[in-house]
Amino acid sequence: MSNTTLQTVEGRRILCTADVRGNISELNRLAREYNAHYIIHTGDFGFYDRSSLDRIGERPLKHWIQYTTLVPAQIRARLLSSSPETIYQTLEQSPHTLLSEFPEFLSGEKQLDVPVYTVWGACEDVAIIEKFRTKDYHINNLFLLDEASTHLLDIGGVSLRLFGLGGAVVQHKLFDNGEGIDTIAGGLGVMWTTALQIGELVELASSVYDRTETRVLVTHASPGREGLLAQLALTLHADFTISAGLHFRYNIAYNEFACQPEIDHFRNRLIQSQQQFMQLWDGIKEQVEDSVDEHQFGLLRNALNVVNRIPPSLQEMEGSDKSELFAWERDELAYKNMWNFNLPDAAYGSLLFNIHNGIMASEMRSYGLNFSYRRNQQTSSPATSSIHSSAPTNTTTTTTAEKPNQYRNTTSDWQQEVDNNNYNSNRNSKRQSMQRNLYTAYVGGLSNTTVTDEDIKEYFGYDNVTGVKFPIDPTTQLPKAHCYVDFINQNALEQALSKNGTIYRDNKLVINRPNTQFGDNNRGRGRGGSSRGRSYRDSRIMNDH
Repeated sequence: MSNTTLQTVEGRRILCTADVRGNISELNRLAREYNAHYIIHTGDFGFYDRSSLDRIGERPLKHWIQYTTLVPAQIRARLLSSSPETIYQTLEQSPHTLLSEFPEFLSGEKQLDVPVYTVWGACEDVAIIEKFRTKDYHINNLFLLDEASTHLLDIGGVSLRLFGLGGAVVQHKLFDNGEGIDTIAGGLGVMWTTALQIGELVELASSVYDRTETRVLVTHASPGREGLLAQLALTLHADFTISAGLHFRYNIAYNEFACQPEIDHFRNRLIQSQQQFMQLWDGIKEQVEDSVDEHQFGLLRNALNVVNRIPPSLQEMEGSDKSELFAWERDELAYKNMWNFNLPDAAYGSLLFNIHNGIMASEMRSYGLNFSYRRNQQTSSPATSSIHSSAPTNTTTTTTAEKPNQYRNTTSDWQQEVDNNNYNSNRNSKRQSMQRNLYTAYVGGLSNTTVTDEDIKEYFGYDNVTGVKFPIDPTTQLPKAHCYVDFINQNALEQALSKNGTIYRDNKLVINRPNTQFGDNNRGRGRGGSSRGRSYRDSRIMNDH
């Protein structure tokens, strides 16, 4: 059953931000700073309480600790260099909130000063979300944007219709609910989007369609990265999309016409998304159709309509009739006029809509990148150039080099200490790795999927594998889309190399001998220790993180 709300006010300011990660009070501070009357938040809100520690996996928990602003730097350093058992114990026994302020807002001890409309992110507790959906939980001024609810804001002469879709978009998880109930999905501290969610959102949007409204699709994952979300935006007739998940230091604003030379290029990206989905769907179609009821079957049909929402090519347009031309013109308008905004984390920037007299003006604010480290770099080139800067002078000396699109303090003392302890400096790590194991293979092609260490061991055989290492992307601080697998002997390595080019979870694997090998065979573990079964405690969260 859909839930619709309506609020009518004169000209107002809407602040759009992302990833407060449990520091929910930051929303109140931002509302005061920007004089905002409403807030749209794009996920990783902080839907955790102390009981979530029994459900969250080690890797999502470490990722959360690393980037939440609730944890002081010294405590963060100590936690991330501790054993998993120590991390869980510390968070459980801490008298102060380290995971999320959510319990304080739920109890009424703290309040949201303005209405906040949010989707859930990739790092949330599905059990908490379920309690909101059953109305067991309620926080004043907090509204979830999901496939079952929509909100209409009549502001400054604009009827702003909000739709939302939370979670990570992972192709092979679209038909897996995990620990979720009904249409939403998640487990062990992470959440993802399902096909049923997409189908229900389409049904909801169709039931409230009004040509006079301005439609906004709020997602956690970026439509610029996920073709499926771009197709969904077309289906919903969205005028704007607002998303997060990329963690850049600047806001991103674009439309497809500005990025693609012609609509056929945009079309090709959607076709690629369609092919990925249909490859999965063809393999599980009979099983899924046998297990859903009549209503769910209708939702699946809606989701398939989204997947098949492909604008015609320029060549196909030449022989189209008038009805097809009308549909084409609508898609062409979206191609040229639908604007997409991708937000940095709340700590680094925001988007502000100022709506008055029917006009939606926008301001994008960012704390930016620190380029002062370049002045300290010694170069071999003797060339010099004059430098003119209009930036305000900062008398504080910066000693830590900050690289583009990285979180602040990613080169902090705790990270350096971990690197030193685990690798004995980056320069020596590869040499030490080769001394430890000569039977290592590079396994790539794991894009657009969530694969655990245990999955890799299972695929190659537990008896054959001695270790799995996912390198960390310095930009997102998440595991990359490839790993290095240590095998027990030459025979096991040769067997693995023979699987090069095989298909695993809709991805064509690239398996070969690496030019260099990585050490550190420590694997992520769940709270109860390592397991031979599949576990989302070891999941790589691909999102756009």
